[in-house]
Amino acid sequence: MVLGVCLAGAFAAGCRTQPAPQPAQPRAAVRRAPPAAPAPAAPLPPPVAAPPPPGARGPSRPAAPAPDPTAVLIQSLEQQYAAALGLYNVGQLDEARAGFDATVDRLLAANLDIPASPRLQRELDSLVDRIHALESDVLPAGGLTLAQAQTTPLDRTPELTFPIDAATRAEIEKESRAALASAANSAGEELPLVLNDAVIRYLHYFTTKGRDDFIDGYRRAGRYRAMADRIFAQEGVPSDLLYMAQLESGFDPQLGNSAGARGMWQFMPARADDYDLKRTHWVDERDNPELATRAAARHLKDLHAEFGDWLLAMAAYNAGPGDVERAVARTGYADFWKLSDLGALPRLTRDYVPIVIATALIAKNPAQYGFSGLQVDSPVAVDRVALEHALDLRLAAECARVTLADIQHLNPSLLRYEAPAGFTLKLPQGSGAAFQRALATVPAGDRINWRVHWAEAGETWTQLANRYHVSLTRLIAANGVPVRAGQSDPPRPGTPVALPLGGATAPAAASPRRSKKH
Repeated sequence: MVLGVCLAGAFAAGCRTQPAPQPAQPRAAVRRAPPAAPAPAAPLPPPVAAPPPPGARGPSRPAAPAPDPTAVLIQSLEQQYAAALGLYNVGQLDEARAGFDATVDRLLAANLDIPASPRLQRELDSLVDRIHALESDVLPAGGLTLAQAQTTPLDRTPELTFPIDAATRAEIEKESRAALASAANSAGEELPLVLNDAVIRYLHYFTTKGRDDFIDGYRRAGRYRAMADRIFAQEGVPSDLLYMAQLESGFDPQLGNSAGARGMWQFMPARADDYDLKRTHWVDERDNPELATRAAARHLKDLHAEFGDWLLAMAAYNAGPGDVERAVARTGYADFWKLSDLGALPRLTRDYVPIVIATALIAKNPAQYGFSGLQVDSPVAVDRVALEHALDLRLAAECARVTLADIQHLNPSLLRYEAPAGFTLKLPQGSGAAFQRALATVPAGDRINWRVHWAEAGETWTQLANRYHVSLTRLIAANGVPVRAGQSDPPRPGTPVALPLGGATAPAAASPRRSKKH
């Protein structure tokens, strides 16, 4: 990987931030000498201070001010970022990526209320902005893909307090009868759906001003509904809780918010650790729809075991178990609607549960609420390949004869343009055979730098060498092509051609052709 030296100058010109404030340092006490007296004829012995009376304290000194923990943290983060930037500027990109990741992860994993602290929020925004300013130059060499903070459907859903007029309420109650009857007749574990003022207000919102948000989430839900239903049934969780993901992320598996939550279920780092969602230099499993859904189901099941109620489990998912525990202890009520009426829960949490219920009611019978002809995304069928060696996603796309966007779409938990060894790569169904065939032409140690081309009729080795800026000798050697009397047969149409790009060393021309078994 080669980076232009102008990057450092561009960064210095465009990405400079103010240094973090330093904690105040106590000034040292200054001892002043007494006024000079006329010199005596003979030196006088120094005065002897009388001992203090028993129990008396010596001269008090002003206590040093306690360091500002926020300022200390920010200063340390800036030092950590500067060290990673130094690695970046000298071309050590892998080490720089690890340093940038560690800096951001350290702040996000600190269990601090970042949005409530303007200084921490500014620091987080500044770090992400500066890293993204470098990202466009790094992507061709492997990529940094830290997600920009986005607004969630929950962020966009307003707080509703005004009562609904009688005519509108009657119409909504009429529209809801079928959905409520369907819920009452369902077998198995179900969410207790009710129709009260709070739910009615959000039913009205999603059928009017919030209509587009509902449609977008409902469409994307089709991609994951079967998977979530299967997991929720296995874990004993009501299937209607799927619509929490519609509120959390709109079923966008890569959505991240400014507080550090990520993925379809918006897991914070600490909670992700609780449910074994791995976060590494290469992968963030919070962005894996299947793994995150399994973690969400288990978390909700644990919360239900603690509170004995699915609505309180939802509230605890939003506010945190501690807030719900304190509300129950303070009021003596283990009932969501009672706690909501008493104002014992945070305002956002009081809205969260009725929003999910309203979404579930509409989703059970969209046409009844005026949503006719809604289109839904279909689940994507995939081939799965367990990788024995690290692999560049661009090479993966070429081997499978699909686009890079196809690979990224099916593997949203990958943070970079590289998949690590041990990762199970998802490919569009039917492309696995071509992938394996082409990948076998690339040595295991060269799957980050090399590429693949599928030969077409009439192409020659010389044409390919010129097109891809590879020496002809190296290209022929990399593909094990026999050379007779200085000539070689052209590549057969429809066969994969290994392109030895980058700094890797191709095998010697006399080496036998590599086996396609991998």
